[in-house]
Amino acid sequence: MKKVVMLMMLAFASLTVFAQRNNDATPEERADRQTKQLTKSLALTEDQEKKVYALNLDRMKEMEEMRKSQSTDREKMKASQDKYQAEVGKILTAEQMEKYKATMTERRGGGGQGGQGGGQGRKRQ
Repeated sequence: MKKVVMLMMLAFASLTVFAQRNNDATPEERADRQTKQLTKSLALTEDQEKKVYALNLDRMKEMEEMRKSQSTDREKMKASQDKYQAEVGKILTAEQMEKYKATMTERRGGGGQGGQGGGQGRKRQ
C-alpha cells in the first residue's frame, strides 16, 4: 500500500514539474511548437505554415492574457477555441482538415470535450 501511495505521489510530482515547465514557455514558443507539430502532421505548405503560425500566436497571446488574469471563464475559452477551429478550417485543405479533426478527436480520448492541444494525448497548452 505504501508503495502505491509513493508511486502516485511521484507521478503527481512529475506531472506538476512538466506542467510548470510548459507554462514557462512564451506565447511565441508555444505558437512555434504547435505550428511545427501541425506542419509535420498535416504536411502544411510554406504559406499555410505562416498563416497557422500567425493564428497560433494570436491565440497563445489571448490564452496568456487569460492565465495572467486568472480567468477561468469556460465560455470565453470555448469561444476562443471555436474561433481558432473556424480559422484553421479556412487555411487547411479538406483532406488536411479531416486529418486534423481525426487527430483532435484522438487526443481528446475519442471525441469528448477537452484540451490542445497543444495541447500538445496531452491537454491543451
